[in-house]
Amino acid sequence: MRRALLDDALGAVAPIVADVRSRGDAALLEWTERLDGPRPDGLHVSAEAIEEATVDADVLVALRRMIDAVRAFSAAQRPPDTAVEAAPGIISERLWLPLDAVGLCVPSGRSPLPSSLVMTAVPALVAGVRRVAVVTPNPSAAILVAARELGIDELHAIGGAQAVAALAYGTESIPAVDAVIGPGSAYVTAAKLLVSSRVRIDLPAGPSEVVAIADGNADPARVAAGLLAQAEHGDDSEALLLTDDGGVASRVEALVVNHHNVWVERVGSVDEAVSRAEEYAPEHLELHVASPDDVLARIRNAGSVFVGCSSVVGDYAAGATHVLPTGGLARSTGGLGLEAYMKALQVVTATPEGARRAAEVVVPLARAEGLPRHAEAAAA
Repeated sequence: MRRALLDDALGAVAPIVADVRSRGDAALLEWTERLDGPRPDGLHVSAEAIEEATVDADVLVALRRMIDAVRAFSAAQRPPDTAVEAAPGIISERLWLPLDAVGLCVPSGRSPLPSSLVMTAVPALVAGVRRVAVVTPNPSAAILVAARELGIDELHAIGGAQAVAALAYGTESIPAVDAVIGPGSAYVTAAKLLVSSRVRIDLPAGPSEVVAIADGNADPARVAAGLLAQAEHGDDSEALLLTDDGGVASRVEALVVNHHNVWVERVGSVDEAVSRAEEYAPEHLELHVASPDDVLARIRNAGSVFVGCSSVVGDYAAGATHVLPTGGLARSTGGLGLEAYMKALQVVTATPEGARRAAEVVVPLARAEGLPRHAEAAAA
């Protein structure tokens, strides 16, 4: 998300977050009615509504295949516990534990996204999170079916900044969580940043971005299709082609001419395209070049890179997450992973001899830092 857009959103959502924190359910319902339409009959989606929801058979099959793929990729990400005798007689351990409660933001406005529920909920279940709470305004049948397939029964029919505030601070109806995770609009992203002193957030995943690098070997129709797919998410999404080939540039321009958030930029070489892409640090980066491995070896700043396929393959079918950093944050942040649902517990165990030896390190350093009580504790 570009900085100016986020700055505007931060100012807009601050009073919403503060109001929900102060007045709980009453504020939550008022802001939901003001921003999202008629006030819901209740905040919680009933078990009956989840159980009775239906989708076409091919949608159900696709959801199940997606769940299986995300589960397989998530399970492979589990960080190992470590134990090291870093000093004689002292064992230092780092043990990975699941969070107790996680809140998931699932877009369900103009484009309801059951895929986002799968992407955010499956890692939570794989990690062993005890409570998974989902906020999703006016949930579609597909979202309800996905929740049923996943065994999730805590769904709240709210969204936006007010839902983020409810998850972070808790209300009379929604207990607070330990982490707020999931994509959303600039306003959802801004609200997550505002509450990040209270709860963990995953990453500021805002409006979609894609950059495609193409040379003369690229198929213009395929390149244009990938750009248009990400631009479809909304007017604030951005899609950019970087190409050194005039023929590819002109043909793609003809295919995207009516889309104001899709751009084609001529560059002097693929190397220049890589430099521009690294500067942009996009959420999605597609490589349509003759030697993708050579280009991939130079890429550091992207949420997810796609070789031999469109970014929509990763968004739905590859098991890889589509909750990715935007707004240039891919320079320092990766996509959503299993570690977002876990925390590390550090344990230090010392034998009597190990503790005695430790004093030889602690005492002089504590004195040098002007902390005599530290030195006394170690010497004792």
